[in-house]
Amino acid sequence: MDQPRGEGPPPPPPLLPPPPPPVRTSTPPAVPPAPVSEAILAIPLGTRDLVRQSLDLLTRRDAGLRGASFYIGFMLLVTVTPLVVIAGLAVTLPAVTDAALLGEADPDGGSFAWFGWLFLAAVPAFLGYVAAGVEARGLATAVIGGRVEGRPLRLRESIAIARRRFWTVLGAQLVVGFIAAIASSVGQVLVVAVFGPVEGLTFGVSLVISVAISWPFVYVPAGIILGEVGAWEAIRRSVGLVRLRKRLAVVVTLFGVLSQFIVLFGLSIGVDVVTRVLVGTGLTEDFPRPLVVPIAAMLVFALGTLTFLVEAIAAAPAVHAFAALTHYTNGLELGRREPVSGHRLWNPEMTPGLGLVVLLGMLALVGAVVTFPA
Repeated sequence: MDQPRGEGPPPPPPLLPPPPPPVRTSTPPAVPPAPVSEAILAIPLGTRDLVRQSLDLLTRRDAGLRGASFYIGFMLLVTVTPLVVIAGLAVTLPAVTDAALLGEADPDGGSFAWFGWLFLAAVPAFLGYVAAGVEARGLATAVIGGRVEGRPLRLRESIAIARRRFWTVLGAQLVVGFIAAIASSVGQVLVVAVFGPVEGLTFGVSLVISVAISWPFVYVPAGIILGEVGAWEAIRRSVGLVRLRKRLAVVVTLFGVLSQFIVLFGLSIGVDVVTRVLVGTGLTEDFPRPLVVPIAAMLVFALGTLTFLVEAIAAAPAVHAFAALTHYTNGLELGRREPVSGHRLWNPEMTPGLGLVVLLGMLALVGAVVTFPA
């Protein structure tokens, strides 16, 4: 049959079915960066303004620094006090300090068993001191950072940040301390080789080298706590910020050195006053043993608060300068989102690890008291 004009043959059937139309997936919206507070944008970068603002951060009336200092004092109180009490009791016992009385009390020498408990008490004391130092640095940086933002952190929020960044801060401290120790040792060897064993000169050179080595790393704690980075990245960024504003970094470094000297000077005066009082009243010859425990507890607690004070004085200019240079403090939001939980009497101060260390210290204290010579 003739096909109609203007119409061709029908198209052949397709070999494969046509592909389905592409599915349009909606891309998730980009998360906007955290807004920068007006207080951070208004931070001046002059060295005089740095000193003035740092002192203002340390003297503001809120419970941030006070609560954190009590927390560090509590950590040292429950970990270091058993060691100090054992040593204090040993000094006040005549049967320990007098060789003749010791021989009469125990001719077989078994009374020296308390030495083993003393060394055992040194283990929780060392662990507690290291942990308190690391947490003091993290707490001070977080508390000062909240004040810089104009939104002070609560104690539970500051503790949450310090505990979450604990191992990172500890790793950075070990790296920086290792570098400083090697450089200081090399400097001391060179001084002794050139000038001989001059104690004052050796100490001065060691101090200068330690300050010079710590200069590039002054922003490491702020980079970890506020900048949310690891130890190596915080070290790299700190070196970059120091190169950007060298004079500012010098002021920050001197603040840290000055804080240590102030606390050491205060401790030396306090120890001298206590020694003079004890010698003047004759208590060194017959010290009342029941007073050893409360006096040791008060001294250790005061040492903890002073440890935090040193870190706070050193952290104030570093946090101020870091926030002014980077305009980034979003690391503090971790504590605001996830504060330390718990409503028991020992929260938030006590943790399972700290509880085990405390039990070890108490065991050593009881064992030493039991094995002391009569």
